[in-house]
Amino acid sequence: MSRWRDFDDAQARTSSRSVPEAQGHSAELTEPRETEDSTDTPTRTSNRTQENSERRPRPAPRQVHRDRDHNYHLRNSEVESLTEIAKFRTIRTEALIEFKYQGDSERASADLRNLTAQGLLEKRTLHGREPGQLLTATRNGKNFIEHNRRDGTHKEQAFHHGFVKPREARHDAALYRLYQKAAEGIERDGGKNLRVVLDYELKKDLYRDLAKLKNLPAKEQEERKQEIAQDHGLKVIDGKIPIPDLRIEYENRDGEQAREDLELATSDYRGNQLAEKAQAGFSIYAPADEAGRVRAALKDPHLMTEILSL
Repeated sequence: MSRWRDFDDAQARTSSRSVPEAQGHSAELTEPRETEDSTDTPTRTSNRTQENSERRPRPAPRQVHRDRDHNYHLRNSEVESLTEIAKFRTIRTEALIEFKYQGDSERASADLRNLTAQGLLEKRTLHGREPGQLLTATRNGKNFIEHNRRDGTHKEQAFHHGFVKPREARHDAALYRLYQKAAEGIERDGGKNLRVVLDYELKKDLYRDLAKLKNLPAKEQEERKQEIAQDHGLKVIDGKIPIPDLRIEYENRDGEQAREDLELATSDYRGNQLAEKAQAGFSIYAPADEAGRVRAALKDPHLMTEILSL
């Protein structure tokens, strides 16, 4: 059965207002600067600076990482961020700051600036609906991550680089926040060794197997389609095989392989599309401000078994 959750993006919008937005394709994040209160005495200013220094750990030194004929000077936090971005292809800057840097925009700014300067990271600003800055690995960034796989990264985890069309990029960038919410529940229940599988990875493998059926009789094609869908952890619904936006594969508390298929639905979805996704057993999330319209589009209360606010 499918599970419906309200996907609350209000926190993301609040967070994005606190992070300076970049202008243009190569714009940088700006680091916040401390301002001094003119009423402070020199002693008070000195004490405050010392207190801030004590609270904020000093950045770790950068180390040389060699990849083929390139030398990169990177901190561990920079390699971790690049790995995270390459898993999802596209991530919003404010979401990375929130989840990877626990809200520390100054530290994130320094890391992202260095990754960009070394040609491992690319930034782009989205305008119009849901504006914001997006991050993606460059081809060199993807290659570096593949050759320098981090400890704890799933051995079959795929990495990606480059921006797609703006509409697709906007949708894909929202999947990182969706993943964080779902992964939190999985890990709370004892899940570990998580792997991210994007929809085009699933499509590539699925369509490759379906292409082998084109010369078979129609009846045999339908029978084999059922088997292929099952092999990929999917279902045939009304002759089609719905594919989720995102799959999380993991090892559950009993050491068994498990998966959770996630779909990010908006009011643009038609009722029959949502019904197919629900019947396929996907966990369907919706932005909080669109959840009502998404439910109305489904028009079948029997498919909505659980409604949780994130």
